[in-house]
Amino acid sequence: MTWGAVAAATVGAVAGGISANKAKNAQKDAAKAGMDSQERMFEKSLELQQPYRQAGYDALEQLQGFNDPTQRGQMLGDYYASPEYLAQQNQAEQLTLQNRAVQGGLRSGSTYSNLQTIAPQLGQNYLSNRYNQLTGLANLGMGAASQGASSANNLGVNQALGFQQIGTAQANAALAQGNQANQLFGTLGGIYKNSQGG
Repeated sequence: MTWGAVAAATVGAVAGGISANKAKNAQKDAAKAGMDSQERMFEKSLELQQPYRQAGYDALEQLQGFNDPTQRGQMLGDYYASPEYLAQQNQAEQLTLQNRAVQGGLRSGSTYSNLQTIAPQLGQNYLSNRYNQLTGLANLGMGAASQGASSANNLGVNQALGFQQIGTAQANAALAQGNQANQLFGTLGGIYKNSQGG
């Protein structure tokens, strides 16, 4: 009878340890799967944000050119050589001449003066509009970069929680196995004490 009790206690302790180990592995696998899924979603998020970040980086580089008079001059030169400028200049000159003709001041000095201001006004409008467009793109890129940084932070927090869950599962399994061993030794001690008569 004593050996049967010892065997039963030993089998119970081993079975409890195996169960604790299985539970630990299941919790560890689930936490790891969750962490892997978060990483995949984070990578996909960065991939989707990439065009916006790149547009923002490119716009920021061009915006920095506005601080350089040489680059600003190059921008204006490119604009003045473009079909867009020629179309706008022709339209502005025609409107000026039509208005002066209606008012009877077609050959006045103010007409010539107004025609001379068309190019600088169009150039200034072009630079202002271009600056605003680039600022919008840079802000779009900054938003995507900020969203990526926020996602990275969230991933870090969630990964830390996943590792904490894995650690908790391992600790709980170790405690359960320790409890099983304590119960086994307690049972064996009780059996030994009983077998000794007291």
